[in-house]
Amino acid sequence: MGPISGNRVEIERKTGKYKLRRKGLAGFTWEDMERLERLVEKGLRAVGLYQVGFQNLFDFRTELIETAFARLPDAFDGFRVLWLSDFHIEPLEGLAEALISHLAPLSFDIAILGGDCAFHYDLTEAAVARMRTIAEPLLKRAPVYGILGNHDRYEMGKILEQWGVRMLVNEHCRLERDGQVLYLAGVDDCHYFKGDDLDTAAEGIPSDSFSILLSHSPEIIHKTDGYSIDLCLCGHTHGGQVCLPGGFPPVICASVSRKYARGLWQKGRMKGYTSRGIGVSGIPVRFFCPPEVTLLTLRKE
Repeated sequence: MGPISGNRVEIERKTGKYKLRRKGLAGFTWEDMERLERLVEKGLRAVGLYQVGFQNLFDFRTELIETAFARLPDAFDGFRVLWLSDFHIEPLEGLAEALISHLAPLSFDIAILGGDCAFHYDLTEAAVARMRTIAEPLLKRAPVYGILGNHDRYEMGKILEQWGVRMLVNEHCRLERDGQVLYLAGVDDCHYFKGDDLDTAAEGIPSDSFSILLSHSPEIIHKTDGYSIDLCLCGHTHGGQVCLPGGFPPVICASVSRKYARGLWQKGRMKGYTSRGIGVSGIPVRFFCPPEVTLLTLRKE
C-alpha cells in the first residue's frame, strides 16, 4: 500500500469526526447536515416510511455492464470486474452476510473494493469484523484489490492488506493474461482527505497501455485531463441514496454534474462508471435507488 499523504495524516490526527465543509450549494451534503438528517428521519418515522427505506438496503441489484475499448488487449476480451463500493458496514447488522449470499452465483476474474468500509469516520471493531465477512469469501474466489474512501482510516487499508487485499493508494499494478498486460491504478480519497496523487499513481504506466483508474469519488474527473486513462471506476455518491420517483437524486454529495453521479459516463476518451454503492451514510434508508453490485465485462472494440 502506498504511503499515507500529508493531508490524510493531518486530518486523521485531529479527529474522526467529519467537519462541516460547505461551499455554497455545490458543497451541500447530507453527511454535513446532522440536524437536517435527524429531522428527515423523524419525518420518515412519523409517516411510516422509515422501515420501508431500511428494508430497501437489502434489495441488492446486480448491474451487468459491458463496455468496449479499442486499446483493450485481446487476452482481456471478456475480462470480468466485480466493483463493490461504499459498504458503510458496521451499523448494518446482516448486510455483509446478505451481500455475500447475493454474490454467490456471480463469476468474476477480479474483485475491487471501492472504499468507505466504515459508516462513521473512525476505525471500529464492528467495521473490521464485518469487512472481514465480505473480504475473506471474495479472496477465496479471485484476486481482490482495494482503494480508500473518505470514511476510511489509513489503518483500515493496512488491515485489508493483511488479509490479502492488494490496496492501491496512489500506485498501480500490472495484470497479466496470456503474455498481455493491463494496468490498474488507484488513488487516495479526493473528496475529503484530498490525498489523491495521479502523477504518482500513473508513474511508469506506458501511455499506449490500457489502464483502469480507481477513485472513490468521481470528483477525480477534474484532474484526469492529460492522462491516458481508458476506464475510471468510482463510487461515493450512492447514486443519490434518497431519490425521487424515477431515480432523480436531489443530492449527490460530490462536486460533479449529475451525469457522473451514477452509471456509465464518458469524459473525452475516458469511459467511466459510478456505482450506487452497497451501504448508506447519514440516514440508513434508500428510496428509488437500490444498492448496487456492479459486474463489468470488458470487451475488445
